[in-house]
Amino acid sequence: MILVTFAVPFESAAFRKRAVSRSVRIVHTGVGMDAARVALENAVCESMPERVIASGFAGALVPDIHIGDIVCDMESKAGRQSRFATAHEVLANAISKREFREQTGAEVVDMETDAIREVCRVANIQVTALRAISDEAEDDLGLPPELLHLLARHPLRAMPKLVHMLLADKSNRQGFMRLIRGCRQAQMMLADALEQEIASRSFRSVGTGE
Repeated sequence: MILVTFAVPFESAAFRKRAVSRSVRIVHTGVGMDAARVALENAVCESMPERVIASGFAGALVPDIHIGDIVCDMESKAGRQSRFATAHEVLANAISKREFREQTGAEVVDMETDAIREVCRVANIQVTALRAISDEAEDDLGLPPELLHLLARHPLRAMPKLVHMLLADKSNRQGFMRLIRGCRQAQMMLADALEQEIASRSFRSVGTGE
């Protein structure tokens, strides 16, 4: 059995409409490493998968990776092999992305993969990361990291502050709308890539991390 993780249901929405999604187990972990670790540990205890795909969205840290691109941490026909790093908070602007790139040497960033890899290493489960780019290296997301994080976890609670910030500043609106467009494009491209990988069963795992 293959288990595919996404942080939130919005990331998996297009994939869940594909017939191939019924052949795998989908787990929505929540945003961030702590949530991902707990969710995956629980899922593994319920039913031990043969392999895990850490999926969802990622941000580009280099200029030649673009919105909608598929990135993976292994050689794959579905996407570009890239160096991943996991951040503890949303990298909401170009400056924070450049700093993270300098610190880690990564090409793409997400918020769950390291925790998923660790759980899989302990459980001796094969794991790979396969994600779609939702924002580029020079994109500013238009909102502070804490609000973006709250929006992903609790949309209704975030809405009053979100509306206030978008109405108060045109640049916030432009950045946020660019992010929404990027996420929708990433959602569709991710569904295509996952369908290709799972249907063919041809992907090669990066192993258990040991």
